[in-house]
Formats: sequence, C-alpha cells, structure tokens
Amino acid sequence: MQVSAPGDLKVSPTLLDAAPQRDFKSLLTQQLRTVLEQRSVRYAVVGIMLVISSALALVPTPIGVDYGWMFIVPVAICAIAAGLAEGLVVAFIASVLCAVYVGSLSGFSFGMVLGVMSARFALYGMTAAFLGAFAEAHYAVQMSLRRLAETDPLTKVANVASFYEQISILEKERATFAVILVDVDNLKMLNDTYGHQAGTAAIQLVANVLRRVVRGSDQVARYGGDEFVVLLREADHAGCQIVLNRVAQMLARETLSGVPGYSVKASVGVALSGRDGRTADELLAAADHAMYSVKRTHKREVVLHKSEA
Repeated sequence: MQVSAPGDLKVSPTLLDAAPQRDFKSLLTQQLRTVLEQRSVRYAVVGIMLVISSALALVPTPIGVDYGWMFIVPVAICAIAAGLAEGLVVAFIASVLCAVYVGSLSGFSFGMVLGVMSARFALYGMTAAFLGAFAEAHYAVQMSLRRLAETDPLTKVANVASFYEQISILEKERATFAVILVDVDNLKMLNDTYGHQAGTAAIQLVANVLRRVVRGSDQVARYGGDEFVVLLREADHAGCQIVLNRVAQMLARETLSGVPGYSVKASVGVALSGRDGRTADELLAAADHAMYSVKRTHKREVVLHKSEA
C-alpha cells in the first residue's frame, strides 16, 4: 500500500462529477427521522402526550356529550411518533383518566369505573395497536430502503451518495476529519489473467479489510470501480498512518481464493479537512493528487508525504 498527502498533480477525471443534490424535503425527512430514532426523544413524546391527556380530562364538557374521543388524538400521535409499546402505554393511561373522570361523576362506583376503563382501553388500545404497528412496519421498510439506497450492492459498504451526505453533516458540524482515497492496484491485469470473478473478489477483500480496520464512527464507501473512500473523524496524518499500516498488514495476510500467491495491494491518498480543502470535492481532489503521486513515485511502499504548509 502507498500513502501520500496532496501534491501538485493532475486531478482524476472521476472527480469532475458533481455531488448528488438533495432537495429540502428529503433533508427535512432525514433530520426528522434522525431525531425520532433517539430514545430520549421518543420518551419525551410520550410524556407530552400524557400531559395533554391529563389536561383533556380536566376540560369540562356539556352533559350528554362524549368527551372520550379527545383522547384519540394524543394516543394516535404517540403511537405514530414513538411506536406500538409507547402508544399502548398512553392508551392505558388515557383509559384510566377517562374512568376516573366518569367515576368522579358517579360517586366512584367500582363497577362503572372498571367498565369505562375496559371499554376505553379497547378503543384506545386498538387505535394504538393499529397505528403503532403500521408506523413500525413503515419505519422498518423505510430503514430497509434507506440501507439499500446507501449501500453498494457488491461490497456492502456505503455508496458515494452516502459518503457525500456524511461529509456534508461533518461540514455543518465543523468537525475535523480525514479523507482517504484507496485505489486497488493492477485490477485490470487481475481481470485479464484470472477472470472478472477474481477482480470482484479483490474488490470485496479490500472493502472487508477497510471495514474491519476503521472505527464505528468512521465510514467506508465505494467511490466507483476499483476505488474506495474512507472518512475518518477527528484524525490527523499520524492517525491515518496508523490506520493504513493496519490495512497494509491485513492485506498482506489475505489471499484470493483461486489465485495462489497473489497479494492484493492498493495505492492511497490522504487529505485533511481545513488544510487540504473544505468541501467534499476539494478534499477528494487533494486525495486524488496524492494517490497518483504514490502510483508514480512510490509504487508498493507505505510512505506518507506531508505537503508543505
């Protein structure tokens, strides 16, 4: 494996493609989904709906008017936003509040209170069960589709659209990070000599090694063809060198089935946010410069070139 920081070389044509555009609606949906994935937020929704339910129980209603329908709203909102279990909790408490209210008008007859609570829970519970189950099924389908949309089908790592989305989030957070561009060496020769199945196996091997080396907060994405891009949070050149040394060691130990004695190698370029660029395209261009510098001058070496400040 070869590692380099940006140099003054020609940018690869693959970097001329623009980043995928995201409209406001998709961005808003993504933000709302991220918020609702947090357990604390879901419990906050439950708490708010309970407060609303309690307030509704205190609202005076004319004689002969059924006020129980008002509790459907907080039950439905909680079931949709928080889930089936949380919706049933609010449904049960809303049923108790209804029963207590009716009991206060009838001298707290145990039989009447129990009957009202059972009837209301049947109504509210069915509402919560239906909406909660539907919401969870819909959420599961959305998450599955989201994973499919963000995952490269061949290597099972993230795709380039997911990479741009993640780097956009880091830019908004003003976080420091490193971009590593990885290019599998001699893939065409491998395809021509041993067949495309061997080339596919080499690409999958590199993807698996990169995924095993990085942290859970980092991201590995297939950039296209035989190229991968790695996003390392809070990383400097020294940290990148440690990661890439591990990658080189693991690749040296791995072998391709059906290709005896062949060791997969890769050329790597490193770019740091802030110093080598600010946007995704600038950082990828800088990493691409560095990678081609390695291919030309340091083939099959692990070398880190620090650009002059």
